Amino acid sequence: MDHKQTIAMLTWINQVDPRVMLNEANVEVWAYAMSNVASDVAKQSVLEHYKANESIAASPGAISKRAANIKNSREAKQAALEPPLPKFKHPMSWRARNPEEWDRLMEQGRQDRIADLKARGRL
Repeated sequence: MDHKQTIAMLTWINQVDPRVMLNEANVEVWAYAMSNVASDVAKQSVLEHYKANESIAASPGAISKRAANIKNSREAKQAALEPPLPKFKHPMSWRARNPEEWDRLMEQGRQDRIADLKARGRL
């Protein structure tokens, strides 16, 4: 929120709760606390604050924390709606892409198996 949006929000909060004063110092504190919060999220935060805590005056820290929770909740909801990225599968198998290496490894495995059988006396 910018400075003008903060003043508008504080004016609106003051109309709901006169304990939240609209003065230059208060505007500065609220503007600092709400600098990275969107105005719609801030308004929802204030509404939820007074819905849950009617007797407690809104403070910049409490509203900022509640706004962060709302923002995280919205982002999580959006991420849950998006399908996961498909896994990339190469159209050719590893064997088809590396035939020489495949043949070399197969021959090495064959030789290792023959040596193992001879060592055990089974060949």
